[in-house]
Amino acid sequence: MKSLEKLVKDAVAAEKYKSGTKEVLQAAKSSKLIVVSKSLDAADRAKLDEQAKSANVAIYEFDGNSVQLGKLCNKPFRISAIAIQSGTDAQIKAVMDERGA
Repeated sequence: MKSLEKLVKDAVAAEKYKSGTKEVLQAAKSSKLIVVSKSLDAADRAKLDEQAKSANVAIYEFDGNSVQLGKLCNKPFRISAIAIQSGTDAQIKAVMDERGA
């Protein structure tokens, strides 16, 4: 969880992210990681999965709802999905490895 927090905070600080389902769908090709909250509805999740697969981008299932993901991004509103466009491959791998643990 710590690597995810750092990655998200760095991306937000550098403004190298897109939030919201529509924006994430459009930015999938240029993203390195897509983070989705548990409150993302099934139809949107399916679209994101498809887009991420075709763009070869990993999807991280955030262990919280959209309010918590919004807080992590330092925003006062809900965020159901965020596409991170910064970060090294090592950081992305660390985040994905943490999830598997």
